[in-house]
Amino acid sequence: MIVRALMLEESRLVTASPYESLEIALKKIEDNNFLSIPVVEGRTFLGIISKQKIYEEYFKGDYPDKESYIENATVRGIYRNIIPKVDPNDLVENASKVLETFGIPFVAVVNNRGEFEGIVTHHAIFHAFSELFGLNEGHRIAVIAYDVPGQLAKLTDIITKLGGDIISFTVVDPEVKLDVKEIVIRLRIINIDKLTQVLRESGFKIQ
Repeated sequence: MIVRALMLEESRLVTASPYESLEIALKKIEDNNFLSIPVVEGRTFLGIISKQKIYEEYFKGDYPDKESYIENATVRGIYRNIIPKVDPNDLVENASKVLETFGIPFVAVVNNRGEFEGIVTHHAIFHAFSELFGLNEGHRIAVIAYDVPGQLAKLTDIITKLGGDIISFTVVDPEVKLDVKEIVIRLRIINIDKLTQVLRESGFKIQ
């Protein structure tokens, strides 16, 4: 799956201009119950302005009162501009890694012409992977395997013969230095107990 498939498009976003007052930006953030919003000029993504940053700057600065501070200071003076970007044709996995590595609320999507197209959020990625792995659908079984290619063929053959419909499967490396893998399968099947019985009888170890 590519980033374009799950990004929130620029036309649907609440954004701030670098030249507007912090009062306007703060109102946009609070009215929409956000923590931060993108700072955009035309089709150019500049960075992020957050409620936390607005208040941090107030307490660090020498301002007579909060009202005059947010009325006179502009977004341009305090927004965070060192924000990683991804291309709309990048893999979703890349966007997920960027979000995790940099600890940011969203990652900006910018095309090869430098135009801002939208954002990808943690929620969008979690939802995408939930759909991909079929979370909360069917039954889940976990199998410990040594010879993964051979085991997968044998495993899927048994499931098919018992009328199972595989939604997803994932091969996981355990946190131990052993030549084993954990195969996590989510599937639809009428008799899950019968399946686990047959798998054990066929030599599989079921978690």
